[in-house]
Amino acid sequence: MSKIAIVTDSNSTISPSLAKELGVFVAPIQVNLEGKEYRDMIDIQPADVVDALKTHKSIKTSQPNIGFVEELFTQLKSEGYDHIIAISLSSVLSGTYQTFCLGAANAEVENMITIIDTMTTCGPCKQAVLVAKKMVDEGKSVEEIVNIVTIIAKDSKTYILPDNLEQLIHGGRVKGATALLGTLLKIKLLLALDYAVPSIEKMDTSRTDVKLFQAVVDDMKARGNSPKTHKVFVPSCESFDRVEAFKNYLNEKAPGYEIEQIVLPAGIAGHTGFAFGVQPVLKG
Repeated sequence: MSKIAIVTDSNSTISPSLAKELGVFVAPIQVNLEGKEYRDMIDIQPADVVDALKTHKSIKTSQPNIGFVEELFTQLKSEGYDHIIAISLSSVLSGTYQTFCLGAANAEVENMITIIDTMTTCGPCKQAVLVAKKMVDEGKSVEEIVNIVTIIAKDSKTYILPDNLEQLIHGGRVKGATALLGTLLKIKLLLALDYAVPSIEKMDTSRTDVKLFQAVVDDMKARGNSPKTHKVFVPSCESFDRVEAFKNYLNEKAPGYEIEQIVLPAGIAGHTGFAFGVQPVLKG
């Protein structure tokens, strides 16, 4: 049986303690707070980002340190792993995928690694890692694991409901008319990140949350999501009242979903600001 390592980045929301428990490996995203570099979920926690957002401090993020990634891949090779499956957050949101590719080349493991650009983040990435590790433990082949992870990634869609657009505009994720709607007109926005669309797109607008919640649930149904096949991750940075309101709405309009609420990691919260997301994901 092949010895397969599962690698991901901290935007999967997998903490160092959970990674150790699972037997997977996590490359931390770098977070720059007021000019000082921190490693996501190691030197800086989501609560630190919340404090920084509340005090309007400068927050920037970047891909994992290339030296860390190269050293990790070299270590895995020396430990006798036959293959590495690296599950990266979306290349639309970060240079992590490119860093994994460069790290693989520098560590000379290109012939024993598969790097997957999930085109998503947070919940779907976490689910992909959990399913992949379970399949490794069951003795599944690299091809079987990569196929399932790819299916999970392609099926996923992220609905983003920001409290405001300050951080998204600052980071260049939201521009033009969308930025104008959210700032000058004080209209609530529903944004979406889809595997097939290489950008964060405006999906709907409203002056009330209920209309946006309805748009999310209607789209989930149109995509064939159901409690039998999918669970729902709800990542958030603060926005607690809105999260509870959405969970209640989902339970009323589409009862039966397993809902897992997770805290947005610093690497994502630094971009979104106060916000929450809805991520239906195949159970695997």
